[in-house]
Amino acid sequence: MLVRRDSLLLTALLGTLGAAPAWAQAQDTLTLIASQSLSTDSNLFRLPAHANTMALIGKSSAAEQIESTSLTLKFSKAYSLQRFELAVNLIDYRYQNFNYLSFTAHNYNAAWRWSFTPRLHGNLNADRSETLNSFSDFQGFNLRNQRTNTSSRFNAIYELGGPWEVFGGVSRTTQTNLQPLLAESDYAANSAEAGLRFAQASGSSLAYTLKNASGQNINRAYSPAGLYDDGFKQVDHALKFLWAISGNSTADLTTAYINRTHAHFSQRDYSGLNSAVNLNWNISGKSALSAGWARDLSSYQTASTNYSQTDRLFIGPVWQLSPKMVARARYEVARREYLGSPSGLVAPQRSDTTTDASVSLDWQPNQYLTFSATLQNAKRASTLPGLDYDSHMATLSAQFTY
Repeated sequence: MLVRRDSLLLTALLGTLGAAPAWAQAQDTLTLIASQSLSTDSNLFRLPAHANTMALIGKSSAAEQIESTSLTLKFSKAYSLQRFELAVNLIDYRYQNFNYLSFTAHNYNAAWRWSFTPRLHGNLNADRSETLNSFSDFQGFNLRNQRTNTSSRFNAIYELGGPWEVFGGVSRTTQTNLQPLLAESDYAANSAEAGLRFAQASGSSLAYTLKNASGQNINRAYSPAGLYDDGFKQVDHALKFLWAISGNSTADLTTAYINRTHAHFSQRDYSGLNSAVNLNWNISGKSALSAGWARDLSSYQTASTNYSQTDRLFIGPVWQLSPKMVARARYEVARREYLGSPSGLVAPQRSDTTTDASVSLDWQPNQYLTFSATLQNAKRASTLPGLDYDSHMATLSAQFTY
């Protein structure tokens, strides 16, 4: 019944799109995208190889088949120096074996690319996204745990003349989960930033940004016993260098010193460098390569840890097999350390190593249709027992754009 219902929905959407071609072409500001995909996952709940699946999830296998139907409406229109953009997206996820995980995501992204004068301009943005938390982190196997992220941001850029410009902005972000996630709790944060950028005509630039954020933890009780605070503050000093190496290659290097503090429990404070290096190389007219390394510090509060440090390395080649067909591959390995001790006691720290490998093929027979196929493998090895997993995934999808 799920296959039939989703297929009928996609057919209806395609019929609607095809009913008004003259109107869509005349406006040239509206894009409609309808897509259907089928995915399989050999280990949806990211269980170790010898787990008792019957006791944990009530079935003999953690394999799953997921169908998703998506409809996106995009609008973009320029008025003099102003541009307005809006994208509204609905994605209906249907799980065959674990139907309680099925849900419909309501997402949007809106932007006003404003310009007061050609030298004074900026953006006003708002977005919302809904996803299902990965079971690699959330192990409430019999519960659906959706995560909703929202953000709004206003920024302004003033071109001083020559290569110099100043910029600043304010933003608000929120993160909420349908089910509690103690280590990565719900929060709302307000931030303000200001900076200076030096940009060359070649495309290279160097920018410094100072960012100050203040956040409140929500849906989690203030707890002196567990050393869980009700909020946090964070100051970032960031440098970003964009380097146009040649006409065929670019690199961007970012480093930011972050300092997060807590008003009541300084034992939870942490600081350090978030850094990243990314290289993009157009090898030829039919091949390209991207590669990079990043270190990321993020809050991860448990009884024994304060934050995590993730070092990630990836490489991703792309091949243009024909004018209508593109092949992609990606390999990523990451090591995540769980650091800090709120109690001050020395204990064995958790360390995870994950590898993700994928290959995909995109075929676009015409400007309206795109077909894609992807194979993926994800693995984790952890120093703590019961957290290793190995999963194989495959996805087939079709997309109609008008």
